[in-house]
Amino acid sequence: MTNRTNIRNCIARMFRPAAFAAVAAVCLAAACLAACGGSTNILDPLDVDKKDDVYRPVVGEPGEVGVVSIHELVRHKTGAENEYEIKTMFEDEIVIDKNQLLDSSDIVTIEAIAINDLPGFYKLRLNLTQEGGRIWRKLCLEGRDESPALAFVIDGVLYRTFRPRFLYSNDDTVVIDGPFDEVAALNLEANAIRNFMHFTN
Repeated sequence: MTNRTNIRNCIARMFRPAAFAAVAAVCLAAACLAACGGSTNILDPLDVDKKDDVYRPVVGEPGEVGVVSIHELVRHKTGAENEYEIKTMFEDEIVIDKNQLLDSSDIVTIEAIAINDLPGFYKLRLNLTQEGGRIWRKLCLEGRDESPALAFVIDGVLYRTFRPRFLYSNDDTVVIDGPFDEVAALNLEANAIRNFMHFTN
């Protein structure tokens, strides 16, 4: 009996640290889960769906938010009545022809297309009216690959300059390569139809 008792005691002493470690590990895991508040998805630790900084487009009053106009740039000022100094996104001023070539009344819809190799930036697909498509083709056929770029104006502020991409079909859908940042692109997309209806009515 003594030998059996000693063997049992020896085995108990051998496994006591292991058992303690196992219990400690379980308690530690439980404490970690409790600290997370149970709200964190362990498969998505950043909780992307719940992040407060995910941008949501601003849908404003028609004719006030996401209004687009496209203008000629004036490289050499002459003092003509059509010359207009416009602020840019960087608060400096550039001179444009105030008579727009295209505006929101020519743009039925705008689709923001993510640029794969430039995260957070987009190009724009514009679905133009038939008249808007005709004007766009005319711009491309006037040797614009060698002429100054056009001004892309959003809500009265010059966002960027660009060169129009040539249309090879009768489709009135065009792409502006940009890049456009997420806020600008999604606001334009969200408000395009409402602005089109506002200005065409």
